[in-house]
Amino acid sequence: MTDTNTKTQQIETLKAEVAELKAARTEELLAQAEERKQNEELRALEAQKAAFEAGTAAATTGQTPQSLQKKMTDIENARVRTWAYALGAYFTGPIYPFIVAQRTKSFSPFWAGLALGVASLPFAVMDLGILTSLPATALGTALQASKSGKKRAELGILSPEEADLLRFRQF
Repeated sequence: MTDTNTKTQQIETLKAEVAELKAARTEELLAQAEERKQNEELRALEAQKAAFEAGTAAATTGQTPQSLQKKMTDIENARVRTWAYALGAYFTGPIYPFIVAQRTKSFSPFWAGLALGVASLPFAVMDLGILTSLPATALGTALQASKSGKKRAELGILSPEEADLLRFRQF
């Protein structure tokens, strides 16, 4: 019986030692994690301070005004509705496409449609411009739809309505 009591005491002693070692190791790991966290925060703050001193930081968000402007332009491109662009280009000529180009900072669909419209102007006499305005409208609309679709894919959205929500949530 004495052997059993001695072994039991040894087991209890070993269990207590293991528990103490686990607690010490846990405290050590927590201290290391806290130190790493503080070091990372210090590095981030030093980088932010250097950026502010250099005059390149926009705010604590880490985004520059140029990146915010580019994101806004991408969202504006994604917001363009193809049917509205087509109707606007057909009924107003270059006016609505120019408004969209100003908003989206994407002038290539406007210039392409305008160039084709000017090229088809001599033929407008034959049908009063009803059919000859279709190629210019179609070209500008196709280019803008392609650009809008590409921006929607980049932003991970499916429709112009989602781009509207994104714009009004973020800006």
